[in-house]
Amino acid sequence: MMPLTRPSATFSPLTGLRTLREARFVALLPARGEKVREARMRGPLFLMTLLLACSHPETAAVTDTREPIGVQYVGAPEMPVHKWARDDSPVVSKFLNGESVSILARRGDWIEVRTAGGSGFAHAADVTDAAQAQKDKENPSPKFQHIPSPVTSPGAHGIVYIEASVNTEGEITGTQIIENSTGQPDLGERNAEALKRARFYPMVIKGQRKSFLYDYRVDY
Repeated sequence: MMPLTRPSATFSPLTGLRTLREARFVALLPARGEKVREARMRGPLFLMTLLLACSHPETAAVTDTREPIGVQYVGAPEMPVHKWARDDSPVVSKFLNGESVSILARRGDWIEVRTAGGSGFAHAADVTDAAQAQKDKENPSPKFQHIPSPVTSPGAHGIVYIEASVNTEGEITGTQIIENSTGQPDLGERNAEALKRARFYPMVIKGQRKSFLYDYRVDY
């Protein structure tokens, strides 16, 4: 590999091509005895090499200067922001409950929001106005992180009513069947098992996680 060369003459764009073609460079070649040899580089090949070496194109950063059309607050326990307006697109950011978000555009059930790295898309149902956000902060309600799997029973009619005990991590630690008017005892048990496999977001009241009871109802 040939080491870097240094010019023995100063190049100026004003001197023209003739001066450039006659420029002399000293190359330090890895020969035995570390001898220094002089090498002349002439012609269009040298010009091309020099121009390529001196050109360092930089990519300009693109800044989104759009003004937001509104500011809302995250009403869901958390709000993932996707790269595109699709649930299967990569998540580029995430907002937590109560945080404010700048809305750049609305596209049906999706909103485009500003992020630290630019913008992304979130579900419009995950945001709310300032009044509702304050109400939710003062009186938070339980929200499922993973909903119970549905239990089907063709021909069944009635109500299954279950009380669930939920710990500070959102885990369901116990269930009690309060009512089952379907006439099918196993239907109540199956719904209770499905509820145990579900999970809530932790309930946070005034900065502290709280355990709670949840009333779960299924209509047939």
